[in-house]
Amino acid sequence: MSEENKKKELTREQKLAIEEKAIQALLDMGVKFSVPLKMEIKTQPKRISWWNRHFPNHQIIWHDDRFPKDWDVSIEDIPEADRQNMQTVYLRRFYVKPLYLGTIDRIRAEYLNIEFDEEKIQVAPGAESKKLFKYIPTMAKIAAMAVINDKRVTDPENEDVKELQAFFIEHLTVNTLSRLVSIISQMMNTVGFTNSIRSIVELPQPTKPKQNRVE
Repeated sequence: MSEENKKKELTREQKLAIEEKAIQALLDMGVKFSVPLKMEIKTQPKRISWWNRHFPNHQIIWHDDRFPKDWDVSIEDIPEADRQNMQTVYLRRFYVKPLYLGTIDRIRAEYLNIEFDEEKIQVAPGAESKKLFKYIPTMAKIAAMAVINDKRVTDPENEDVKELQAFFIEHLTVNTLSRLVSIISQMMNTVGFTNSIRSIVELPQPTKPKQNRVE
């Protein structure tokens, strides 16, 4: 290793500081992501195009009625799987805002339903990893609750959570879902919360005042 590379190599403390700043940015600003929709692009009818061209001050906003109006959807070009060509798709955009305590509590409950045995994975990584695919619905539910992030997530039977969970199962790849849940886990800031609890527990306990003895 050259002297120049040694100078550029970060110390452990510097790496931790960068990681802490990245996590803090997630906590403060949240994260945005987009999901390609499995729908063929539809263009607006010619009559509407004609109207908008001739009456620019009274344009008609056309909407593809195959998805709800409250979806944040745009038409964009993205690389195909082989990275050689571009394809035009509908992208549904999402924004995971900083998580509220109620949302974190519900996500925590979902995490507790996941059984993970590191020893078994070390012995038979292929077989044990395949067994973990049964938790895809749980991970999709965690992602849905993080996106909704309001009192609706406290209801186990909430239809909005179920619909978004089903959407993620249908449209997300395993890798994308895994990365998303990993980011959500960081946004929960369990390390910071644990350190806060530790600092509270380690506070010196108040001593009982000595009682005056009466002879």
